[in-house]
Amino acid sequence: MHARYAAARTLTEAVARSDLEAAHRSATTLAALDEPDALPAWRPYVVSVQAAGRAVLASASISAAARTAATLGERCASCHVAIQARIVFAPEPRPLDDPGLAREMLRHGWAANQLWQGLIAPSDERWNAGAQALSTAPLGEVAQHGIPGFDDDIDDTARVRLFATRALTARDPGSRAALYGDLLATCAHCHGILRDR
Repeated sequence: MHARYAAARTLTEAVARSDLEAAHRSATTLAALDEPDALPAWRPYVVSVQAAGRAVLASASISAAARTAATLGERCASCHVAIQARIVFAPEPRPLDDPGLAREMLRHGWAANQLWQGLIAPSDERWNAGAQALSTAPLGEVAQHGIPGFDDDIDDTARVRLFATRALTARDPGSRAALYGDLLATCAHCHGILRDR
């Protein structure tokens, strides 16, 4: 289980960085992980998570990989609910609210990870913490580092706020997965623009 979580987290981080090749490597790992000793009632969940890994592997674009990664998260959650697993994550203190791009990106990463953990556990507490942090994040510093004359980075910051605000009221797993996929795709788009400028 720990190997599966590590591969899934590495996958979402790769997608957020807009690194499709690294996402595919993690997806290959996920698709290959098996639970031969799983109870027969749990077997469909294992197969479902493997299939989600294969779907990420088959993604031809980073935005498609983001959305299939969100589906993977929803499938992890459905297994956790079905087997009545109590998922506990190590505490991760929120980064300080110091100014500067590096600190803002640390806070964005923290918020995105809270959303991911909230999706897969599932945990309302983690989900809401991530959504709240992103909905109020000071995105101005990020927008100022964009490409002069290129408005997509400004649009991405607006989309992050929009999706995070919607996430605050999302309750069902499907809605949360869709919003997480949209947020992850937006992160990937912005990071791709800033990296490739």
